[in-house]
Amino acid sequence: MSQVDDVRAAADIVKIVGDYVKLRKTGANYVGLCPFHHEKTASFAVHPVKQIFHCFGCGVGGDVFKFVMMIDSLAFPEALRRVAEKVGVTLPDTFGDANFDVNTRVRVALHKMHAEAAKFYASQLSGTAEGRLARAYLEDRGLTDEVVGHFRLGYAPPDGQALVRRLSEAGYESELIEKSGLVVHDAEKHRTYDRFRRRIIFPIANESGKVTALAGRAIGDEQPKYLNSPETPIYTKGRVLYHLDRAAQAIRKLDYVILVEGYMDCIAVASSGIENVVASCGTSLTESQVRLLGRYSRRVVVNYDPDSAGVAATERSLGILLEEGYEAKVLALPGGLDPDSFIRAKGAGAYRGLLAAAPSYLDYLTDRAVASHDVSRPEGKVAAANAVMPYLVKVPNALLRAELVNRLAERLRLDERLLGDELRRAAGEGRGQIQVRGEAAESVASPAEKQLLRAFVEHEDLVDEFLPGLLEAGDCEGLMTAPIFGRMLEMRQSGESIQLAKLGEMLSPTERRLLFESVFWATDLSREQTLYSCKQLRENKLNRENARLNAEINLAERAKDPAKLAELLAAKSRLDMDLKSVRAREKISPRTQTH
Repeated sequence: MSQVDDVRAAADIVKIVGDYVKLRKTGANYVGLCPFHHEKTASFAVHPVKQIFHCFGCGVGGDVFKFVMMIDSLAFPEALRRVAEKVGVTLPDTFGDANFDVNTRVRVALHKMHAEAAKFYASQLSGTAEGRLARAYLEDRGLTDEVVGHFRLGYAPPDGQALVRRLSEAGYESELIEKSGLVVHDAEKHRTYDRFRRRIIFPIANESGKVTALAGRAIGDEQPKYLNSPETPIYTKGRVLYHLDRAAQAIRKLDYVILVEGYMDCIAVASSGIENVVASCGTSLTESQVRLLGRYSRRVVVNYDPDSAGVAATERSLGILLEEGYEAKVLALPGGLDPDSFIRAKGAGAYRGLLAAAPSYLDYLTDRAVASHDVSRPEGKVAAANAVMPYLVKVPNALLRAELVNRLAERLRLDERLLGDELRRAAGEGRGQIQVRGEAAESVASPAEKQLLRAFVEHEDLVDEFLPGLLEAGDCEGLMTAPIFGRMLEMRQSGESIQLAKLGEMLSPTERRLLFESVFWATDLSREQTLYSCKQLRENKLNRENARLNAEINLAERAKDPAKLAELLAAKSRLDMDLKSVRAREKISPRTQTH
């Protein structure tokens, strides 16, 4: 049996494919979303007995070697070696070289050179006096020897010739060394020198664990702060995610990924015991990176820096994630801290707590919009809606879009029908921008409020059970329906039945119109739905308070008032716990609709 047959016999295609695609067993086979074309319904199948794969959507198929060739863009000899490494079959270093074309030989050599460079720089960190000073810098940043070794961190010496000499002595030709991106050629001075000098080195690996590029962080004030490898035959910046090779297993197990901006942020989160974290390698998140993540999970928590650049990057990332059908949350750390700084200052436990309470992208975007506009005025409500709706247009699932529009309308107290109509027009026309008309701000009651009004009019036992607590908790404060609920409770406390005509006489014309409209509101009048509506009002109140606190926190940060900021952050922490508790309770789906 040949060595190719040895590798094929040792390989389990389900396990190999499962490293790239989330598979589930269906009968005798396994299915998942095809990694070779965009789809929402799984049409990609793996046959464990015949050891083949096939996509019924795009038609690709083959054996385990064909799969690895396609997924990693490799020639057959490279794919063979990749599979052999995965299944523990040892091949001679020169095995298959005769079958390599020129481009494949270059890629193989570049992989070896990068592995050599990473090893060399790691040795400099502990083997030289200047390297040990760099190690002290990392220790001051909280990185233990174990963490430094785990992430293969290194140090590039300042002389500019150290790596050039190392690679030349290893027998690599100068032309190939220049192709690696590890060095820079000065045509005027006719010399080549190291790209990275006097920098902390972060090796960047592809999802298979092979080093394909390096990043260097300056020590001191040297610019740029971070320097990355250029694109090469083995490295395309927008197609690699830092730490994905080590995080993949945890991402699959937990079924979500934390997305951060920087290498140090990623290391800080991972070394605190939260392994399912990746960084976008100093670039804005790309469609290729999003699709790469989709092999492991379609749930993500975006935890970029809270500064203006980080906020802009968060919003850009959300647009791409939503278009690809991801379930997204956003973790904005308090105090203007990035993940690395926050964990060093507050500890891993505090980070875990905020991570668990991270709001959905809709709540995050709505909070920002509410904090930026005066939503007590109709114009402010419309402006806030216009800030959020372009993201909802990107959601591919029509039913989910409709549900999100209802949530936004309820939060901003807008007419969900008008919002929905505009969203459908924008989605149908492929528009990324929408304009909510001013009439949408004329609605003064949410579906939950209308459901409660009708339920209370028709079922006095529900009034007696729910209304006293609703008003005592202040969940109706500031709502147009608050006076109506107040009058209802007064009638019950005086021993009267709730007579619609008499109640109407006690209200203003606007309130009376709202009451009568609600009586015609087609809705579920059950106790369960009424309980759900009460919970909705509670959550809406907490969301309004959350938006107010966020606006005050921003003001305190700009005013550099640490005492006020600490007070507000403590209140925000308590409020986040209340919101988490409300959202964690079991909810039934509301079944309200207008005629």
